Order: sequence, then C-alpha cells, then structure tokens
Amino acid sequence: MKDAVAVVLKRGDEYLLIKRAKHGVAEDFWCPITGAVEDGETHAQAVIREANEEMGIIVEPLRKVWECPTNDREYLLHWWHAKIIRDDIAVNPDEVKEYCWLTYDQMQNLPKMFDADRIFFRDVAGELPDS
Repeated sequence: MKDAVAVVLKRGDEYLLIKRAKHGVAEDFWCPITGAVEDGETHAQAVIREANEEMGIIVEPLRKVWECPTNDREYLLHWWHAKIIRDDIAVNPDEVKEYCWLTYDQMQNLPKMFDADRIFFRDVAGELPDS
C-alpha cells in the first residue's frame, strides 16, 4: 500500500473541504486536501506540497492525527492536522472544482463523500484545536 496524506484545516467548528476535479471514481467527491506522498518525501512535506498545489495556500503541518486505507485500498491515508500560514487561495482547477468551510452537520448534506471521511469528521476532528 502506498502512502497518501489528508490535510485537516479547522476554523471554529468548520473544516476546509474540496470537491475533487480529477477524473475517475473520486471525481466530485468532497474531502480534505489529499494527495499521494512522492518518493523521498516525508508526510509533512507532502502536506505542505499538496496544500500549495491544490489551493495555493501555505500550511504548517502540526501532527498526524489518524490513518485509514482509501476505499480502493491502494493507499494508506495519513490524516494531518495543519495550520494555515498564508491563505491567499488560488484554486488549481485541475485538482479542485469547488471548496468551502463546513461543519460536520453541514457535511451530512453532501451528495458524495467517502465513508472514512465521514468517520474522521464524526469521531476525530472535533477534538482538534483551530488551525
């Protein structure tokens, strides 16, 4: 199984979610900023790179808070709580169709969201401090 990261950004009771643009089975799914760890890269470095590549933001990885396999079991997804350092958002349309800040309750209305993401935001994310 390859490694991937999920970037968890929290503001009050809201979390930053993106609507995936990449074609394939995950297109149009709402999730945190997510991506594969590249060869020779640490998880923390992947968190910084993915946040910048997908949203144009600069983040500081704080700590890993959870892990789970992806639906296709191709990746082990390492969930990292991160802090926004610079939030000059510049969405990469190849990666992201939309983004928004949502509470866990608001996430229940999203039509496409991975089961593991719902579990994370229900069971783990509420304990995290603002980022």
